[in-house]
Amino acid sequence: MLGVVIWSCQETGRAIIWCADHRDLAHYDGPPRGVTRIGVEVGDLVELSFQPGNAARRCHALRLVEPGYFPEIAEELKGNRRAIAAA
Repeated sequence: MLGVVIWSCQETGRAIIWCADHRDLAHYDGPPRGVTRIGVEVGDLVELSFQPGNAARRCHALRLVEPGYFPEIAEELKGNRRAIAAA
């Protein structure tokens, strides 16, 4: 599934992702020990896979698709900016 990062921590590699299906947010706890951490930032487009059987939507795999895809997403979701209409 695709999603856009709405929060990330550069120290831990954790992130919260708004998913393309517009359901619950997805939580990424960072990579497992020994796996290289990818740096994602707010607005990056990512591809993710979910861990089965969790009450919350938790990602177990995250891949950067396009950095800086939608950098204004956090402000848009807060309602501080005017949304851009899709054509």
